[in-house]
Amino acid sequence: MAQRDTLNTTAQLLVLTLTLSFYGCAPAPAISQTRAEVSGKLTTHRFKQGDYQRRYKLYTPVNVKRLREPKPLVLVIHGGGSTDRGMIKLDKGRWNKLADQHGFYVAYPNAVNKLWDFGEGLTSEALEHRVNDLTYFRRVINDISKRNKIDQRRIFATGISRGGQSSYYLACNLPDRIRAIMPVAMSLPVFMENECRSGPPVSIAIVNGTADPQVPYDGGWITVFRKKRDVVLSTDKTIELWLHRNSCSKIPTSNSTIDKPGDKTMVDITEWSDCNGASVKLYKVNNGGHTWPSGVQYLPPRIVGETSKDISTADEGWTYFSQF
Repeated sequence: MAQRDTLNTTAQLLVLTLTLSFYGCAPAPAISQTRAEVSGKLTTHRFKQGDYQRRYKLYTPVNVKRLREPKPLVLVIHGGGSTDRGMIKLDKGRWNKLADQHGFYVAYPNAVNKLWDFGEGLTSEALEHRVNDLTYFRRVINDISKRNKIDQRRIFATGISRGGQSSYYLACNLPDRIRAIMPVAMSLPVFMENECRSGPPVSIAIVNGTADPQVPYDGGWITVFRKKRDVVLSTDKTIELWLHRNSCSKIPTSNSTIDKPGDKTMVDITEWSDCNGASVKLYKVNNGGHTWPSGVQYLPPRIVGETSKDISTADEGWTYFSQF
């Protein structure tokens, strides 16, 4: 009987993972926040795009009326199978807290049927209902800019898994709007390689786990329970491509390691800043999984790998973005 219960529990976890984490990040459990932790305002905005009613959430920092000069905007993009709300929960609301501390806006885009459509790649081509998400992202940026004082030179994007792919997608297709990106748990998809290889410099910081069971650190097929999705370059090849795009020296300008006690990971940080108006940075999360460092461990480590506590993705992201 105990053995049957164990098997049933395992089966339920597999179904939950396939349902909520197509190859991204499942919605995390609810995280409560007090007004002392976050003092700004989270609002939902909607608009019509073709046959779809689209939406996004916008976090407006506390005391925004006192912010006379235009402020930065950060797009934080959920993975496949998740939502705008799920992304906030996964990150434990950390981006919102940073927005209050430093005075910037945070947008949480939301995909149709929980999956971004890039117009190319096996996953997008298999979708029953197609949508132009490049038009959607452009509309979100424009809509927020009309409502608020946004510094058009300081718009950034980050995201996990297919949300990380969205970051690449924006950098390569809207380089006139996006200043820097931080993809998490995702290397550059092969189908984006040609469009990303050249163009205006866009700074990038990549956060990848070496033990990611879905998106291989060394490149290859994105695989979810033996089902192949799209192919990604290796992390090193992705860095190499971006060094070329940003006209960077191949010699790193800094190297460091963070290894806090209490978890099973260690983060090696390498940065290349001798570039043409942009920089390249890598957070190599040794033994890290398909996860958001210091976020919620949304599924057991045996399914998605370890969540590193050595760094906070949001804190590192804002430290990186804020230099531009």
